[in-house]
Amino acid sequence: MRTRHAIVAIIAATALTLTGCGGTGSRDDTPAPAASSAAPAAKPPAPAAPLDAKAVLANLTAAKVGVTKGAVQNEDTDPNNLLGRPNGYTSRASADLPGGDTQADMGSVDRGLAIEVFPTVKDADRRAAYIKQLQEGAPILGTEYHYRADGGRVLVRVSGKVKPSQAKKVEQVLAAM
Repeated sequence: MRTRHAIVAIIAATALTLTGCGGTGSRDDTPAPAASSAAPAAKPPAPAAPLDAKAVLANLTAAKVGVTKGAVQNEDTDPNNLLGRPNGYTSRASADLPGGDTQADMGSVDRGLAIEVFPTVKDADRRAAYIKQLQEGAPILGTEYHYRADGGRVLVRVSGKVKPSQAKKVEQVLAAM
């Protein structure tokens, strides 16, 4: 019987100890933070994925600037053999524009426009400077309008045969991207 009284005493002492600690299981005198009346901060938008030639072509087509017969080039159809190569572009597309030479080779900027996307702005700058140098040295090659998008990584080349008003429409769409 003595053992039984000892067990009851231990249980009672434990119960009293736990009850003395309060009902929440912890004793903390730190006041609860005041409820904020401000709405929780919204997450910043995720950065936009870098554009590729296909996306730029789709935007130009949707903007109804006169783009027809758009095509994305691959390593077999790239007329410059620069796709995926060192110092080359990562994607390329081309399309016809009113005023372009529809008899020119498919993929040629002479048909209207070419979209070349580079890994860096510096690579796009180098390509634009190279084309400009070629055309200045050999005027028979014609002229081009050059426009940029996606922070400068996208070089859009518009044939100089395209009317300035038509080229300006392309420029405006690119500026909004």
